[in-house]
Amino acid sequence: MSAKDFFTAIDMLDTYNKIMKIDGKRQAAVSTGIDTRELGRYRSYVYREKMLKREILELTQSRMRIEKLLRENKSIPEAVALADYRRGRSKMIDLWLELSSVMLKRRTLEEKAMRIPSDFVRKVVYHRYFKDTGSRLHTWAQTACEMELPMTGVQLRETVVKGLRMCEI
Repeated sequence: MSAKDFFTAIDMLDTYNKIMKIDGKRQAAVSTGIDTRELGRYRSYVYREKMLKREILELTQSRMRIEKLLRENKSIPEAVALADYRRGRSKMIDLWLELSSVMLKRRTLEEKAMRIPSDFVRKVVYHRYFKDTGSRLHTWAQTACEMELPMTGVQLRETVVKGLRMCEI
């Protein structure tokens, strides 16, 4: 590496660090409130948590079945049993890690929603995003109608988005 290449690399590193500092400041300024897209992910976290728990239970059942057959000395092709058994252990660990991260994201969203200072915005957010997680997300107009609010869906959305941007969480 020549001296010119070396100093060019240093200049590029300095430029990169400046960009990252600017981008970090911009992200900090933007992330003062809650985004409705972030709240909209809550249902997917609940669903993913449910599916991960189901997958963990199924994997546990199959592992217990193999262990029982191995204890009873029943005929199982050992190559199949041992390969499934070994893969199952690392897969189980991966599933538990993924489940814990999904549960953390879900709890974080719930905590952020509890810290919304405006009572009206908090009630609308709970009704729209956190209530009845088994069904699809309603439109803003349906939410306004269900809550019997004298607003259109567009007005309700604007009010909630403005309230979420204003709050610092």
